[in-house]
Amino acid sequence: MSCYLIEELLPLYIEGDTSEETNQLVNEHLRSCKKCLHLYEEMKEPVSIAKSTDFIPFIDEKEEKRKFEKRYYGKLLLRASIVFSIVYLIMLLIYWI
Repeated sequence: MSCYLIEELLPLYIEGDTSEETNQLVNEHLRSCKKCLHLYEEMKEPVSIAKSTDFIPFIDEKEEKRKFEKRYYGKLLLRASIVFSIVYLIMLLIYWI
């Protein structure tokens, strides 16, 4: 069997989802091919996604909420000021005409 086929079969082989005949073919190939054997050993090892919590950034929710509100209400206040100024100028123009 070619290395390509073995590489495709290895996940099924490791999970035990292959037939006895396929298991024998994979075993024979693994005995003769160091590259595929190395791949098999790597795939067989469980993967640890998070070995420690050092990489997880700390998020201060209160600080994030404060920043959001400052941005949101700052924009809202700016818009309200602009609308008020425009209305005020229109009223002045109407009054002087």
